[in-house]
Amino acid sequence: MAALLRVSAPAKINLCLEVLGQRADGYHEIRTIMQAVSLFDELSFSVRSDGRIVLHASGAGLPAPKDNLVVQAARLLKEECGCAKGADIELVKNIPVGGGLGGGSSDCAETLCALGDLWDLGLSSEHLAGLAARLGSDVPFFISGGTALCEGRGERVSALHAEGTFHYVLVMPPERISTGQAYAAIEGSLTTSRRAGRIEDVQAALATMDARRLGAALYNDLEVVAFRLNPRVRCVHQTFVLACPRVECLGLSLSGSGSSLFGVFDSHERARKAAVQLAGELEVPTLAVHSVPRRQEHCQRLPGSEDNRP
Repeated sequence: MAALLRVSAPAKINLCLEVLGQRADGYHEIRTIMQAVSLFDELSFSVRSDGRIVLHASGAGLPAPKDNLVVQAARLLKEECGCAKGADIELVKNIPVGGGLGGGSSDCAETLCALGDLWDLGLSSEHLAGLAARLGSDVPFFISGGTALCEGRGERVSALHAEGTFHYVLVMPPERISTGQAYAAIEGSLTTSRRAGRIEDVQAALATMDARRLGAALYNDLEVVAFRLNPRVRCVHQTFVLACPRVECLGLSLSGSGSSLFGVFDSHERARKAAVQLAGELEVPTLAVHSVPRRQEHCQRLPGSEDNRP
């Protein structure tokens, strides 16, 4: 495919996640601080003049093209704007599917932004965010990325100031935990006592670039049920906890409903060394990553006809 636009779609982690209760619409009311990190899916786009949306995807665990959020995003954009153009889309999947890292939502948001640009639709960030909310709870966060407080079912996004770069090790067990099952099981496990004031601690740590304080403030209301639903992930977590002093990890948590875990480190070098050591001890994929800033116009437009496909 002769690409005209290439983008990188980052993963996210949840530095804190409060589940406040079930809403009348069946969703759960949440408060979470999400941060984009340097594990990326790669997408390429080119315009088709016949109006078709064609997805070429590679990677493990991907849904059928018609069920992929990338295709759903492109079709929604066409319908919303009455656009006659189509697109060939190539997706290289590096973020684990169903691991709590938001890869599908990130791909979806980047598709909205990239095709909005490639099709010259002139959409505002607010319009894109509104479309994103119709596609998934995490999608609006990725329209701007960076670090943000997300509320409601996740669609109300408020950017946060995060001074400097934070370093993490992602631990990615292959087991998958259903988000729906995790939320369905949460009701009897909710408690407010252990999280009182911790969202403010996370915000303060981000603002002051205090990795130690951030590590101590991490929490996730879904951890209890996620570990109950998948004992293998609980075992990986317990082994990670025991390894923390040796690898100089400052704190760890579950991302989303799992199964991915992450630990906080005070430097890239410590995170890199820990990722190598933990890979051997935990026997699951690990990766040193860092926080990435708010989404910029990082698309790469390449020369060529915008109607290079039939």
